[in-house]
Amino acid sequence: MIAAAGVVWMVVIGLLIHTGRTRPDRLREVGRRFVRNGRIFVGVVPLALIAAGFLAPLVPTELVGKWLGDGAGAAGIFIAMLAGWCLPVPPVVFFPIIAVLLNAGAGIPQLIALIAAWNIFALHRTLPMELPLMGRYFVVLRLLSSLFIPVTAGFLAIGIVRVLGLGG
Repeated sequence: MIAAAGVVWMVVIGLLIHTGRTRPDRLREVGRRFVRNGRIFVGVVPLALIAAGFLAPLVPTELVGKWLGDGAGAAGIFIAMLAGWCLPVPPVVFFPIIAVLLNAGAGIPQLIALIAAWNIFALHRTLPMELPLMGRYFVVLRLLSSLFIPVTAGFLAIGIVRVLGLGG
């Protein structure tokens, strides 16, 4: 993870150096955008993480373990997929929730199905934005053609966890 972040930062620095050499007039715009977007990131992410910290003690670990734990198996993957469809939250809230569920006993394959479903279906995004812009035919076709991706990801994760010896 740290190596990947290092590579990303090296690419960013390389692009900044390249831009500074070839188009120095663009650096001011880059700086303005960095400050504007960084302000949002610095203001929202810590609050979401703090909220997740307060949320953690409220999550019933026995229910999470029963419905989304490793012992839940295929049923847990389907439940997680349904939950992923319906969670109307932005990424800065979603991923702290995932961390809380993981700490509360949710299984890795179940969380992978939940994340895949949230990314693919996101009804809070699909209905108000995609449907009016792309039309019913496109949205229905997209949803039907990707229906089994979260389930497949969850079952593949079960096999990968077993093969690599990850998780419980």
